Amino acid sequence: MKIFIDFDDVLFNTKRFKEDYFKIFKKKGVSKKIFKECYFDPLDNRDIKNYDPMSHIKRVCERIKIDVDALEKEIENFTADTGKYVFSDVAEFLDKFEKKELDIISFSITNFQKAKVYNSGLTKFFSKVKIVDSLKGEIILKIIKKENLLSEKDVYFVDDRVEQIENVKKICPQVTTILCSRREGRYRDRKNKYCDYKIAKLKEVGSIIKRKF
Repeated sequence: MKIFIDFDDVLFNTKRFKEDYFKIFKKKGVSKKIFKECYFDPLDNRDIKNYDPMSHIKRVCERIKIDVDALEKEIENFTADTGKYVFSDVAEFLDKFEKKELDIISFSITNFQKAKVYNSGLTKFFSKVKIVDSLKGEIILKIIKKENLLSEKDVYFVDDRVEQIENVKKICPQVTTILCSRREGRYRDRKNKYCDYKIAKLKEVGSIIKRKF
């Protein structure tokens, strides 16, 4: 068995994290409007975008004057321990599996994302943590081939974005895809033909893979 799991909005309460993250900017005089308008690169037209705090700060500085060094230090301190943003049901769910059965596949190759993931306290449950800058189908196929899982029926992918699920299903049709739509999540993507299942809580994965929770 292998379960590939997304990080943001599946294991990690990114909505609450982002709300607290904004408070750091607010203390430096950055309004909610400027924070949101400068958040992503305006030239990035992808449906799923990378977030880079240094680029974000640079765009904010084009609008207002702020103490960049102080802001960067506060961001560094903020991401030094992200464990409190892990959803309450996650540890119990992950503890049901062997480490070799679990891989994190997260989007956005930045030091910021790495800090979020590695400082969450969750990596101890996983055999691999892959942070990618593209859709996830290719990296999952690569792992499946490397671990000789091409004939394995019990391979699952849990993500909150239908774009990712569609990409994985097209490249790895053997994978059972599970759309995670938590009440606390930021997205309300609709289940489509590439989503085999839709869940609201991780414990629902247990019934899908026929394992007691």
